[in-house]
Amino acid sequence: MKISTIFIGTSEFAVPILNACLNNQLLDVKTVLTQPDRPVGRKQVPEAPKVKQYLIENDSKVEIEQPEKIKDVADKILEKYKPDLIIVASYGQIIPKSILNYPKYGCLNFHGSLLPILRGAVPIQMSILQGFEKTGVTMQKMVFKMDEGPIISTREIKLDGSETYETLTRTLSELSVEILNEDLEGWVNRNIEAEEQDDSKATYCYIKDTAKDKAEITSETTVEQAERMIRAFYPWPIAWLTIPNGKNKDKRLKIYNSKIRNSKYEIRNNEKIKITNEEDQLVLNLKDGLLILEEVQLEGKEKRSGEDYLWLVE
Repeated sequence: MKISTIFIGTSEFAVPILNACLNNQLLDVKTVLTQPDRPVGRKQVPEAPKVKQYLIENDSKVEIEQPEKIKDVADKILEKYKPDLIIVASYGQIIPKSILNYPKYGCLNFHGSLLPILRGAVPIQMSILQGFEKTGVTMQKMVFKMDEGPIISTREIKLDGSETYETLTRTLSELSVEILNEDLEGWVNRNIEAEEQDDSKATYCYIKDTAKDKAEITSETTVEQAERMIRAFYPWPIAWLTIPNGKNKDKRLKIYNSKIRNSKYEIRNNEKIKITNEEDQLVLNLKDGLLILEEVQLEGKEKRSGEDYLWLVE
């Protein structure tokens, strides 16, 4: 008999995991809980979460629940679906104790780091920003404390310094699917035991660490920090800097892709930040090095190659 299961998730990271749950012979996914549709963009047009988009595009018959606050509907959800297992991936709300304590096989969460490192909301971005040489994904049994539950299984990968938030999210999601397919049955059959985390090694990250203001490159940003920011904040919120515009309003320049140029320079005339043309390349002069801007977008203009924006310094 299949295990009555609820899936709870929202973002792109959750989609491959949901797909694996729907196709896993052990699981009978009764419903999917995700966030409500939210307005996005300048026109504030409502957009469905990635998980909901996936279900609609694939004509799934699974029921979709989108509570504004999951705590307000917890009892109703449990009574209606009576899950023996709950799978969580990148949901975005605190899940109440009543849900965590209900299923026979627990409430299992997929987290995008090697816990207890980077507990919290934005571990994938922070692993890039902090220059990690390795990271991974953890399947843990949830408790009512932020990512402190015992660890059931992990997968680890090396980072080569080219990863963006987008590509690393995809990789870690695929590793989560591997865990689900290879280790979930062992957990259900009690052949795998969860291990408590070492709290002394815990580090934390928060939504505010990836807010738009954190994506600004300034005169105090090192070239290594700037290059990491550009990768960690792609595709959102996108790293940016301010371009002086004479008597007119200063404008933002978003940076989508870059690479460090293997040369140094000395700051001249105490310039705060400067873009130059170096051998027909758009280059950002920072306090300790040069960053080639390969793809950028000036406020009010289209996203183009750095070479197409050389007119900024001509």
